[in-house]
Amino acid sequence: MRLTIMIATIASVLMIGGAYAQEGARAYFPVPAGTNDIELTGTFVHTEAGGVVANSATITPTYRRALDLFGDAGTFLIGIPVGRVSGSVPFFGDEDTGIGQGDMFIGGTVGLINAPALTPQGYVQFKPGFSASAVGRVFLPTGAYDSTRALNLGGNRWTFEAMLPMSFTMGSSLVDPTLTTFEVIPSVQIFGDNNNPGFLNVASQAPLYGVEAHVTHSFSPMVWGALDAYGKLGGAATTASGTGSDQQSLALGATLGLTLSQNFATRFSYQQQVYSKTSGTANSIFMATAAFLF
Repeated sequence: MRLTIMIATIASVLMIGGAYAQEGARAYFPVPAGTNDIELTGTFVHTEAGGVVANSATITPTYRRALDLFGDAGTFLIGIPVGRVSGSVPFFGDEDTGIGQGDMFIGGTVGLINAPALTPQGYVQFKPGFSASAVGRVFLPTGAYDSTRALNLGGNRWTFEAMLPMSFTMGSSLVDPTLTTFEVIPSVQIFGDNNNPGFLNVASQAPLYGVEAHVTHSFSPMVWGALDAYGKLGGAATTASGTGSDQQSLALGATLGLTLSQNFATRFSYQQQVYSKTSGTANSIFMATAAFLF
């Protein structure tokens, strides 16, 4: 049983430096077509399970450009996480990856329902409501990886992630200072195989399904907040030493957003695992994002 928990834990830790699926509240809030967005996100994760205690800290610079895709809103994005993972793993002892690169990702979005490409003037006049978009990202096996270690920044495998962000927005316009949104983001991650897993690294993994839910409200033109929920299901991982069980977990959290100027905004979020089908596990995540639009 302990080995099964360890396998699931290692699989979760590997996602820290690579395919980390949770986006957060208002991550897909529309912007006018032609807008460039440079984001810097710090992610700090603490995980305990099956004797494994792991901490990670990554900084992910991301470039995103809003596009007009034949009248529908779209984006292109690319990002490369950099950071380190350290911790203690039974049979392996203390490990520290040192500072290195995680798995680079590239992807984009396209509007499906009530998500048109907007000019700056049209953006102010647009009447929000229900909208939906499709998101796809590919994570490349570019991260630092050593098969003799249990903790790595990279997973030595390809990963494809698909999401379907849906939102219902209440307000007179997208710039309404008392805007309220209800967001649901179902997702699935499909993993390639790791052809050099070593003893405990993930060799293969079943698809991991997730869902995020956020209720957000703007308290003024500069301040907004959110209540957040994150669920995971599936993702059983196989190593040379066996196959772990499916993940089933729920985390709750909150987000604070600050719009400091027309071109600069920040977002801070914290989440804490409140349920896991595997007893004796703990997981907490803090994320801070700074975004510059031009």
